[in-house]
Amino acid sequence: MRTEDVPAYSIPRLEQIAKLLLEERWPGLTIPIDIDYIVEQEPDTILDYLPGLRAVHGVAGAVISHPQEARFTILVDGEVADGNLSFYRFTVAEEFAHLKLHRNVLETVTSVEEAIQLHEWERYHEIDRNAKWLASALLIPPAPVLEDAHRLYPEMVRRVGFANPEAVKRYIIDRLSRKYLVSPQAMRIRLQRWPVDALKKIDTAMREELDFLE
Repeated sequence: MRTEDVPAYSIPRLEQIAKLLLEERWPGLTIPIDIDYIVEQEPDTILDYLPGLRAVHGVAGAVISHPQEARFTILVDGEVADGNLSFYRFTVAEEFAHLKLHRNVLETVTSVEEAIQLHEWERYHEIDRNAKWLASALLIPPAPVLEDAHRLYPEMVRRVGFANPEAVKRYIIDRLSRKYLVSPQAMRIRLQRWPVDALKKIDTAMREELDFLE
């Protein structure tokens, strides 16, 4: 397993990669993003399911290389695929992100056991962080989610007023997570970070008693 020369990515670069992929493979930006369809367009890559992957190995997904056939398999635990849809979608997006970002590392990961060894590597947290960011940017593109937040905020403050910012944020996170088919936790993280920053906008608007987001 080759782990040297792992490429470094800035956050703006990860956002740009997601934007370009969506423009190429899901140009209408219809929500929810069809991540399976995006993965299916990846050359020499198949998406498959492995019962017991999570129970036996403790991971929901993995990328396996088949060097003799010059292709990759993105594996997702069978129970995850048949269970929680938001967890399944993020798992697919994250493993796909690993393939796009860390192909040079994954080319030598030829078994599930080697994939588990990669998880135990001391620098794995670096590539995992980047893959999670790219997955989030693919499933929750900034432009449509900001537009949705701007639309939902006035509706909510008309109902509850300005006294409870957390209630407003929980409502918006819940509505958006259901629309984008991601977990509330994934949506909250996306909304609180650049380039979306919607939760900061909500805090500012509530503090200033504005019925719109700037």
